[in-house]
Formats: sequence, structure tokens, C-alpha cells
Amino acid sequence: MLNKLENKSKMKNDNLKINQNEDGSFTVQWDKEDPDWKWMNDLTTKELEVIIEQAVKLDRNERSKGLFSGKFRGVGE
Repeated sequence: MLNKLENKSKMKNDNLKINQNEDGSFTVQWDKEDPDWKWMNDLTTKELEVIIEQAVKLDRNERSKGLFSGKFRGVGE
């Protein structure tokens, strides 16, 4: 839990902005000089699409696990 909170606080100063448009597409912006994100400068639109799609899938998988993932056990098991 603490790691997630630390990650959120770091993200506040993040120069990467991803917005979902009304049509379901995404707009990605970043500071081309930021050392954390300049590796993205030479990516194609298709490469960015794949990265975002994978990130969304991973996020959905994590959220779908929820609090009740795993086996339920009865009393005394």
C-alpha cells in the first residue's frame, strides 16, 4: 500500500500526460527533454498505441482482481 502511495506522489510531478478522448482514442504528451520520457521521442504512433493498450489491459487485470481474489475458505479450514 505504501509503495502505491509513494508512486502516486511521484506521479504528481510527472511530465507524461495521457488523456482519453471522447471517441475512445488517446492523446499522449510528454516533455521531450525530460530524462524519464525522452526515450519515447523516437517511437511511432503504432508503438505508442501498443504501449498504451498493454498498460490499460494490465490495469484492468489488476482492478478485476479486487479485494476478493483467491479462494474463499470456510470456518475451520
